[in-house]
Amino acid sequence: MENKELENIEQQSTTHLCINLPDDVVNNLELKKEEEATLLIRDNALVIKLKNKRKGLQSISLLWFLIPSLIMSIAFFAFFYYQGYDQVALTGTDDISIATSVIVLGLVSGMLCFIYFFIKGKKGKIVTTTKDIYWRNFPAILISFMIVIASSLLFFFWLMGLLFGGITFDLITSTFLFLVITSIINYVMIYMAITLTPSLLTNILIFTIIAGVGIAMITNGEQQWWQHNFSFLGTPDATRAWSFNITLIFSAFLLMALIDYLFVILQKAYPKSKRLTILRVLLILVALNFGAVGLFPYNEMKLFQMIHDQVAHMLVYLIIILIVALRWLLPTISKDFLKLSYVIAFGLIVATVLWLVVGYFSLTAFELIAFILAFTWLFLLIQQLREMAENANKVFDITLE
Repeated sequence: MENKELENIEQQSTTHLCINLPDDVVNNLELKKEEEATLLIRDNALVIKLKNKRKGLQSISLLWFLIPSLIMSIAFFAFFYYQGYDQVALTGTDDISIATSVIVLGLVSGMLCFIYFFIKGKKGKIVTTTKDIYWRNFPAILISFMIVIASSLLFFFWLMGLLFGGITFDLITSTFLFLVITSIINYVMIYMAITLTPSLLTNILIFTIIAGVGIAMITNGEQQWWQHNFSFLGTPDATRAWSFNITLIFSAFLLMALIDYLFVILQKAYPKSKRLTILRVLLILVALNFGAVGLFPYNEMKLFQMIHDQVAHMLVYLIIILIVALRWLLPTISKDFLKLSYVIAFGLIVATVLWLVVGYFSLTAFELIAFILAFTWLFLLIQQLREMAENANKVFDITLE
């Protein structure tokens, strides 16, 4: 039956139409005459996929992530063997376990894989989008990805510790488990290095901020941090204040990397645009002020207190300036987003009045509301810019003949 159905499909009548492609498309994809392609109908749109173009993970052998995994697994086995371990714990704080080994050796292996494929992409040896990322942004991106993987591993092994508390495995089984988990880490890191896009960077940025701030709130719950202010989470009186401040600093670096990435693409489509340049400078200033809040925590030093307050206030001013100037800076922005921007700006003004004038809001409530509104709008703006960058130089008018 299947063969007959295939024959019927092949025998379907066709109408011959020619598509005239712009030279930019032909040169960019290195198209040749008589090259085979597949035509898909998706959401009332025609999608043409070239059969002979291999890119991304399709062009990477399994050996690329299995070889480093095997090397790390040999090191894992050798260490426990020569230390005389017959059984290895899955998790544990008093002894070396599979969890600690994966977090250390697995992250090192994943980091090396990410660096290797990122460099290959920059040199054009594989088809990726990393060519649009500046080298100055690479450390922030790498560290952010490492934080995400490390956080995921900590949560995973914490959950395994709850489910299988005290469980141990023989050395062979332990090595096999280590090999499997490390292979997954390497695969994910290679995948992220190859498919690095503005969308992925945006998601990592959101995850970094939410995870970092959320953990700071949870670990300071018993200290009732909300009775002080939001910035209390980064002060010496808070538990693990360094993690809160580091989250702000790395998030700022990642935000700058994302801004650079997006505007490199946008300025290719809109060269010498003064409006884009001004918008880029304002967004970088937002990122710098955001990072400075963590770099200069509110502590006993009056200089730090003064800088902390100034950069925090400047952050709010910059957001308001961006919202007001957005119609001029981005004339093509959607009307719905502009309306939402004005609503958020109005919300910030109302919250400020209720705090400073009326005295209805506490400092903590005001800071939380301002933080949520400002960064919700900022992420929505990044989404708008991301969509513009993804469509830049990729939308062409064609004629069917």
